[in-house]
This record gives sequence, structure tokens and C-alpha cells, in this order.
Amino acid sequence: MEENERQSNKGLIAVFIIVIVVILALSGVIGWMLFGQDLGVPFFAPQETTAPTTEPVTEPPTTAAPTTEPQWEVPDVVGMKANEAYAALHRAGTRFEIKREYNAAVAADSVISQSPEPGTVIPDSEKVLVVISKGVDQPDTTPPATTAPTTTKKQSSGSSKGSYILEGSDKRYVSFNEVTPLSEKQMTLALNEIYARRGRRFNSSELQSYFDSQSWYKGTISPADFDESSLNTYEEANVNTILAVMTERGYR
Repeated sequence: MEENERQSNKGLIAVFIIVIVVILALSGVIGWMLFGQDLGVPFFAPQETTAPTTEPVTEPPTTAAPTTEPQWEVPDVVGMKANEAYAALHRAGTRFEIKREYNAAVAADSVISQSPEPGTVIPDSEKVLVVISKGVDQPDTTPPATTAPTTTKKQSSGSSKGSYILEGSDKRYVSFNEVTPLSEKQMTLALNEIYARRGRRFNSSELQSYFDSQSWYKGTISPADFDESSLNTYEEANVNTILAVMTERGYR
């Protein structure tokens, strides 16, 4: 009997201890839930972890280096006489090249078309193509002369002392027809005599020697100090006419 009572007491004590442990455990969980989060006490229970999200790094857009090449607006020269067109292009600062072709609708030595169009802004390295009319392409039907042909004096490679290759090129427009018969050397002299009239000296010893031999030449300005703006409208146009013919012939 006493033995049974002892065993019963031990069972009750064990149950009591288990109940106390369970109560303490529940109290701990409830206490953490009520106060532990606010106090920053970690709860040692399995927690789901996720990898941190990373946003892709975008490189800043690359910007092209600004161009320093001069740019010019193309003037409208269609319908102008060639000399006037060259002067207008020269004043605008644009470089140009010439193409000549037959055209029955446009008078000879006038501008048929241009490319790019007027108003286009182009870099200094780009050229304007100017198409010049050669007039109507017709065969020469003039009957041969019955008189004996006259002999013409062969044109010299340069002018005589005191004269010019192209007389009056500082006060009139020189035509294509005056320039095209000249040789490459004569064109070079005709071009540079425009500058020589203004007192420019030359780096080329050949040119300098030639102009020193001309009675009208008074060279006092070094090439580095010469101001292109000293040329008048006729001279600017004539420079471009000569250059255009030289370019067309492949001399430049």
C-alpha cells in the first residue's frame, strides 16, 4: 500500500514538472512575441532567407566629342553667271567644284544646278558641286574659208615686262573663254598676278622672280601677313574662275 502511494506521488511529481516546463516554454514564446521584437531579442526559430536583389548597373551614355570643323550655309547660285556664282560661294566660305555640260535650256556660262541645295549647312571639308552650262551642243556648220589661213603668233608662256596675263582682272569679270586657252603655267601666273597687284610676295622663288621682273609689281607684304579680304569683288570672282578651270583641267 505504501509502495503504491510512493509510486503515485512520483507520478504526480513528474507530471507536475512536465506541466511547469510546458508553462515556462509557452511563457517564453508569448513573452518574446509581446516584448522581444520591440527589444530586438532574436527568436531562435528557422527563418526564410532570400538573396538580396541587385539592380543592373547602367553605363552612362557616351557622347561624341563636339566637332570643331567650321560649317557654312550653301548660298543659292542657280541661274547666276559663273563668275557671279563663284563670288557668292567665295563670300559664303564654301568650297566648290565645277562640272560643265551642254544644256539647250540654260545659256552658256550660267549655273544649271547645284548640290547640296541652297540653305544646307555643310562642313568645311565638303564641296558644293556647281554645274555650268556649255550651251547647245551643235556641230560647226560654218563652211571653210576660201582665203588662205592667217598665221597666229604663238602665245608665250608668260607676259612681257610690264603687262598682265589677264589685263584688268582687278576691275572686271574674267570669262571662262579667256582662261581656258591658257596653259597651266599661264593660269598659275594669271591667278597669282591678282595677288601680286595687291603687293603680295611669294614663297615660290619662281613666282617671286617672275613678278620682280614686272615693272608694275611692288611687292611689300609677306605671304603670312597678306589679308585675303583686301581683294575686291571682281578679284575674288576671278580667283575662283581661274581655280575652277584649273580644277576642271586637273591642274589642282
